[in-house]
Formats: sequence, C-alpha cells, structure tokens
Amino acid sequence: MSLIGKLTSTNAMLTIVFFIALSFNQFFGNQGIFPIDSFGFFDTGFRILNGESPFNDYWLVSGPLIDYTQAFLFLIFGVNWQVYVLNASILNGVFAVLTCKLFLDFKLTKKFSFFYTISLAVLAYPISGTPFVDQHSTFLSIISVYLLILAIKTEKQSYWFFLPFFLGFAFLSKQVPATYVGLSIVLLIFYNFIFNNKIKNFKILLTLTISTIIFFIILALFFYINGISIQNFIEQYINYPREIGQNRYLKLNYNFKNVIMDFKFIYLVFILLLIININKLFKYKEFYKKINFKLFLISFLLLASLIQHQILTKNQIFIFFLIPLFSAFVHIELLDLNNKYKKYLIFLLVFMCVFTTFKYHFRFNVERKFHELNNVDFSNSIKATILDKKFKGLNWITPGKNSKKELLEEIKSIKEIINILKEDKQKKMLITNYSFFSVLLDESVNGITRWYPGNDSAFPTKENKSYNVYKKFLLKQIQDKKIVNVYIISDVSEKNLLDYLRIECVNKKEIYKHLSKYEINRKCSDFYGKQ
Repeated sequence: MSLIGKLTSTNAMLTIVFFIALSFNQFFGNQGIFPIDSFGFFDTGFRILNGESPFNDYWLVSGPLIDYTQAFLFLIFGVNWQVYVLNASILNGVFAVLTCKLFLDFKLTKKFSFFYTISLAVLAYPISGTPFVDQHSTFLSIISVYLLILAIKTEKQSYWFFLPFFLGFAFLSKQVPATYVGLSIVLLIFYNFIFNNKIKNFKILLTLTISTIIFFIILALFFYINGISIQNFIEQYINYPREIGQNRYLKLNYNFKNVIMDFKFIYLVFILLLIININKLFKYKEFYKKINFKLFLISFLLLASLIQHQILTKNQIFIFFLIPLFSAFVHIELLDLNNKYKKYLIFLLVFMCVFTTFKYHFRFNVERKFHELNNVDFSNSIKATILDKKFKGLNWITPGKNSKKELLEEIKSIKEIINILKEDKQKKMLITNYSFFSVLLDESVNGITRWYPGNDSAFPTKENKSYNVYKKFLLKQIQDKKIVNVYIISDVSEKNLLDYLRIECVNKKEIYKHLSKYEINRKCSDFYGKQ
C-alpha cells in the first residue's frame, strides 16, 4: 500500500482524528482559568489518589466518575496541570473517533466524515478545555446514543451490552442530561420493538438486563472496596439534586430568546433534517421502519433533551457541536436522493458548518466565553509556573484581572496563603474556589465540597430541605478529622461556614488581607447535637 493509501485508511484516519481532537482541547485548556470551574477536579483527583473518597470525605452532587478518572491519570502520568487537562482531552478524542466511525458506518465518504468530525471536535470539549460535568455527561450520553443506533443497524449484541455502561458512566458524571437522554433511548428502544419479532426483542431485553445488572454489581463492589457510604451517595447524589431540580423547574422561564434565538443555527440544520425525513415518509414505503428514520427520531429527542438541560441549568451554551453532527446526518440523508438540488444542499451544509464552526470557535475557544474570559486581554496572561512548576503550560489569566500587575498580585497572594498554610501543622480545612491547595501543599486541605458558588447548586443552603443533612455532614467532618482551624479565602463568603456553625463555635482572626482563620471551639453545643 502506498503512503497516501496508508494515511487515508480508516484506522489511520481515526487515529489522526483522535490526536487532532485531543491536541485541540489540550491547547485551549491552557488558555486562562475561571477558578470555580477550571479547578473543579484538580484537588479532588489528588485527594482520591491519596486515599480519600467522594460522599465520605467531601459533599458531592456531580462528577464522581471524573474524580476517579482524574485520580487514575494522576497515578499513571503524575500530578500536574497538563495531566489534568488530559482528562477532558481524551474524552474529546474518543467522542470524535466514535462520531467519525458512526458517519462512516452510514456510508458518508471519508473526506466528509473527517470534515464534520473535526468541526465537531473543535466545538465539543475545547469550549471548556478543563474537565466539566456537563460536557462529560453529554458526550458519554451521546456515545450511548451511537451504541443504540449501531445496535439497531448491525444487530450486534455487543453494542446492546455496552449501552447501559456508557449511560451509567454519563449519569455518574452528572445526573442530567444523562437522565433525559436515557429516557430518550428507552423511547427509541420501545419504538424499535414494535417492528421486531418476539425472539429478537427477548434477546435485546436479556442482553440489556444482564448488562445493567453487571454494571450495578460492579458499582456496588466499587463502593464496598472504597468504603463509600450508600446512604451518603443517596442523600448527596440522588435526593438533594432532585430537590435542586424541583426548585429550578418551579422557577423555569421559557421565552423566545432562550428557546429559539440561543440555538437558531442548530435549529436551521435540524429543520433540513426534519424536511428530508418528512419527504421520505411520503416518498418511500415503510420508511418509518428504516434505521435512518430512527436516527432522525433519536436526533430529535437528543436535541430536545440538551436544549431543556441548557435552559434549566442556565450555564453558558456548550451544545453548538450539534451543528456539525446534525449537518452530517442531513448529508447522510441526501446520499440516496436523486434531487437536482442535492449538490447545492451539500454546499449549503458545508458552508453553514464552516461558518458556525469558526463563529463559535472564536467566541468560545479563542475568547474563552464559557469561562467568562471574553472581556480580558490575553496578552496580559502570565506563565503559571511562576506559581508552581506543576502548572507548566498554563497561561494564567482570570476574569476581572485587566493587567499583568493585577495578575501578579493574585499570584503573590496565593503564594502568601500557601506559606501561611504550610506553617500551620495542625489539621485544617480550606474553603475556596481555588481548588489546588491540596496539590501544592502535598496534603489534603479537607475542602468540604467541590465548589462554593454562592447559591444552592453545590450544597444545601438554609432554605433547602437537606440543610440539616449537610450541616450534620460538615460538623462530622470537622469532628472526625479533628479539624483545628478552618481557613476561608476572600473569593468566597464566610457564609459557607457560619451558616452551618454558629459564630460562638469559632474564634475568627484576620491573618492576611485575603485570608481569614476560624479556630474551632469544640466545647460549642453544635458539636453535641444541640441547636
């Protein structure tokens, strides 16, 4: 085989796709930080590596799978920023490869499969760059959709077997959109059952049942081996997030902007897919039984699930990768059409895909809008090795810092805080969104949760039903770990402590302009179950 032939073979192309997607995310994961999001799994991955566990040692409402994959990567490659970003980069690469494989299985040419896949990889994880629960859950959920489509198309039991695993992994990244997509998958499975014979449906159900049981057995064994409390898991990962969801649904506001305008280009491509499928329903007998129509149905359910998730969470929009994905699906639908406008439609698809990819690439990857960095001057960024060599490769710039002087002051303050914490040899807890102090101090600073967002999205506030559950958890951590001092950095409010522990139970000291110290009074009645 010639060199060109080798490079254009399917396996070679998929390998190239993987490394392009991985490298693209690795680059943009180093461009600036938004502390509350960017460092979410840095300390927790290190803490798990050193024997701690989620639900037992820190309150967790999402992301245990990412914590453990991060710990594994730290174990294999060492604890540093590049390995941290690699967690997201690997998934971006895997997602791109499986997307490309799906396109090829539907007979899309290699050049168009490559084009749409790279466009998708540019708009997928690089928008965040660093590990993030919404992206992880979304991409693992979509991989489950791919497995479903391939299982129906090829009738291979292996695809059915692995489907519950990836859906379970998605749920263990974040409950939604995994739950929405899971329900969509169930609906399509039942739709597919209508056209199967009983024997085939029985085999599918048996495979799915066995796979699901195996998944839960492995999960239970994992919990048992790591000493994770099932009660804590249910309280933190099931009950409390359900309460958050119920509260948000009560306040949910649908309007023209958040339902239509925010996703206008996604709708434009999907409308083409809709029109073509409606046309085929009338043109081809029993098209509703075909795999292409089932691909359209799951695409519609996926779109509805992800838009609902975006509106509910109110996060920055991260689903623009659906544009190249749906563009490829439209292109697949055009393959068997003999329409004089076919070439023009393909040109329109490619043009729209190129336009929107560049548009959202510059807005979210270059300007880093997802991490609130679109108003900073990146020429002022500084090399993060000035803080610690573990941050090699990271260009440090944070929202609201408009000059190198401010950034250097930020780094100087962090270094001073590190020195203060090093001098304190007693057991301590640190509350901050700069979640890297355990790594830099090489000891756990016993952060009680992953994030401190200032609302009820990470842990219960006084207005929540689960308030007392969280308060009991916090007090137990202080007691069991013999915490002597709690430190709070000025990026978060002292409410994160004093809403759960009365001021009489601590002796507050301002020891640095950005750091407060709260000495624990163990004689306080809060530690003996009295209110």
